[in-house]
Amino acid sequence: MLALFKTTILLALAAALAATAVLVPAHIRSIDRQVIEASAQGGHALQSVLEESLSAAHLGPARLILEATQAEQSSSTSYAARIDRLKTERPVLWLSGGPNRHLEDFFTLVRSATPETPRPRPILPQLLPRSERASLVDMLRASSNANVQALLEVRDLPGLTRLHPANHAAGAPYDAGILTLALLIESGHFSPAFSRQLGQTATQAKLGTTPAVNALENFVVATLSLGRHLDFRSLADLAALTEQPGEWAQMATLFRSRPDQAAQIYTALRFSGGVAPVFNYLAEQAEFGSADLGTALQSGPTATRELLQSQLPIHRPQGPITLISPRLKDYQPAALIEWTRHNREAALGLKFALFFSAGLAFALAMGTAWRASLSGLKPVSHTLPAVFARNFFLSLVVALSLWTFFEPDLLKSHNKPSADTGPRIEFAVADSLASLKSPVKLMQELNQVTLLVLVLFFILQLLIYCFCLIKLKEIGKQKLSPSLKLKLLDNEENLFDFGLYVGLGGTVLALILVAVGIVEASLMAAYASTLFGILFVALLKVLHLRPYRRQLIMEVDAHGTRSEDSLMGDIKL
Repeated sequence: MLALFKTTILLALAAALAATAVLVPAHIRSIDRQVIEASAQGGHALQSVLEESLSAAHLGPARLILEATQAEQSSSTSYAARIDRLKTERPVLWLSGGPNRHLEDFFTLVRSATPETPRPRPILPQLLPRSERASLVDMLRASSNANVQALLEVRDLPGLTRLHPANHAAGAPYDAGILTLALLIESGHFSPAFSRQLGQTATQAKLGTTPAVNALENFVVATLSLGRHLDFRSLADLAALTEQPGEWAQMATLFRSRPDQAAQIYTALRFSGGVAPVFNYLAEQAEFGSADLGTALQSGPTATRELLQSQLPIHRPQGPITLISPRLKDYQPAALIEWTRHNREAALGLKFALFFSAGLAFALAMGTAWRASLSGLKPVSHTLPAVFARNFFLSLVVALSLWTFFEPDLLKSHNKPSADTGPRIEFAVADSLASLKSPVKLMQELNQVTLLVLVLFFILQLLIYCFCLIKLKEIGKQKLSPSLKLKLLDNEENLFDFGLYVGLGGTVLALILVAVGIVEASLMAAYASTLFGILFVALLKVLHLRPYRRQLIMEVDAHGTRSEDSLMGDIKL
């Protein structure tokens, strides 16, 4: 009765520790939504950005941010009304996206009509007509900026491979891109160092230097991709973030590969204050990157930077966990969420310690139940090293099993296809020829999932090994005759072969899980289960069971010899 009570208490303690571990909002391969929402600062940071944009009459950026963040209905209506009022008072702002003296003079000169669009009109379509480009060239020729003049000198640049110069019948896109760059430099939106670098590239291209011509053309192509989606004021904000030509190209790649997410990409770039975090995040998290970024944008700049800094997807509960996950939010202390946000590694350590403690309580409960079932037999001591090893490895197996149950994406391969970087040509023939070189498919590279499965199988076999050693010690400590001990060993033969059964079962199960796509691990991990079973059973039987059997056989023989000598002595008497 006492053993039943102790077992029940230990199992309840294990369940309580596991539930406490689940409340810790820390995950190995993802970041918890609660942590992202805790960075929102009550929405004040987002409101501050919108207020700054509207105070400066930056209608284009304000409209994009409002669309990307999906602000609350009341706030959204208020901001939209202010945008409409500014649009009515100064219609030219709907053409430029924000105040700009050069662009406002240009639109006044060409008498552009204000379009009825939900957001300010992109700059590129407004510069494609020949008459508009001619008027803008006349305005820019009066500039005293040497970098602007260097760009105007390469409007009719020969040697282009993807575009046509301005004097060609199809040269409008290239000319519009050059004029957009010149206007950005003239308005001071590029940094002086970057403007100088761009001017030097244009000068070298005019001299016929092939690398300079290619670099300038690539930069113009990137400008066209950006100008198709953004108004001039929004484009100017991105120009202020650019420090290297590669960053301008990366931004263009983002807009080109996700044309329907222009507002989201622009807002993410603004909130992050740099190009690399957004580009790397969307390239690495190809599956859920856009959706997770949209979630973070709704919480404001701080939450967006938190997500981009982690470079992790937002955690999505899977399987049965989805039923209990919403209820856990009510029991998660705000202080714990905030502490996890600032101490992710420590939170992961705490979560593992709680899972391990739950596993230890479970191991002790199983040990108590095991001892209670050994009626009439003397159990082994708690201080036996094999008992310590059994409890430790059983706790580790339980901890890993619980973690993978509550975080199933641990069993998914981390290698995801990168984000679309634009048009490309794939040659299926080359892949077919490569596949003909060998009839055997090459083994997948060793990744984190494979290592996790290998460790799990290894610990499981080590746990069975410890159980068998404990059983040997129990038989050895019984005050029984050697012949009876041999019979007990024969009775436990299936237990000593249990590692083989588990190894084969693990291989079959792993192959099934890999085949149906539940686990993305190498086949090596599946076959390793059988290998570990063979090795540990061999170690058990060769190093422990065989010597102990030999000892018992010799004791039985010695006992039989003594019995025969005693019997012969009695006969002689």
